Amino acid sequence: MKVYLNGEVIDEREALIPAADRGVLFGDGVFETVRAYGGRPFRMDRHLERLEAGCRELRIVGVPAAAEVAEAAKELYRLNVVSGDAYIRITLTGGRFDGDRILERPGPPNVHMMVKPFEDYPREWYERGKRVIVSAVRANEGSPLSHIKSTNYLDNLIARQEAKDRGADDAVLLNSRGYLTEGTSSNLFLVRRGRITTPDEECGLLPGVTREAVMELCEEHGQACDTAFLVLDDLLGADEAFFTVSTGEIVPIAEVEGNAIGLKCPGPITLGLSGAYRDLVRKELGL
Repeated sequence: MKVYLNGEVIDEREALIPAADRGVLFGDGVFETVRAYGGRPFRMDRHLERLEAGCRELRIVGVPAAAEVAEAAKELYRLNVVSGDAYIRITLTGGRFDGDRILERPGPPNVHMMVKPFEDYPREWYERGKRVIVSAVRANEGSPLSHIKSTNYLDNLIARQEAKDRGADDAVLLNSRGYLTEGTSSNLFLVRRGRITTPDEECGLLPGVTREAVMELCEEHGQACDTAFLVLDDLLGADEAFFTVSTGEIVPIAEVEGNAIGLKCPGPITLGLSGAYRDLVRKELGL
């Protein structure tokens, strides 16, 4: 497989990150995952805006221009995918470590990108919904990292492993105050009496590109949607619930801690939004 590293398209076996890179030593870096449909990335501009915001917070300079990223993605798609949908991963590590354990850094980041064929989520997740647990991991709503797509991703991996160990498909996280935040790699939505609600950003979640698109669709179609400080009982008492994630779009939730969500999964609003989201993708990308 061919990858992009610091301005060059090379074989992945040649794409080496120095041992003294801050990403290796401290998990210092940011990333974005983008889904491409038929070779066309969906809302790449929004992903790059979030990437740049994270870099500003971490004082990483030298983010490649959007045109450079788009051209590299196009070339990698041609070399690695040929046709069909693709997974695009863009990673910026913190660059060379000079001994100072601060955010100021001596040089540019290492910029890495890979594009590979997209692998669909399990079909049963869409047909019957995900089985979800509540993780013992607590999100830290006071941490600046809660709003950055950081390469320091261990809380999410621990929560996902916990779900697997307990025979579930995924997990939701509460914050230190007991409010719902998000899934292990997704945003969370509830439907109650026809109204759609998603946890407020102040709960310590990463606001996703797909989350934003779903909220736009709700406004466009006159569907009530708001943000709130939600607790576990709100989720357990919901009529429907679903995750949003760039790679998987809208994924229904069937049960939480063994408790069924609503009377039927996927529910009518979840199904309606799933169809509207796919229509939005086709419209914006001209498919």
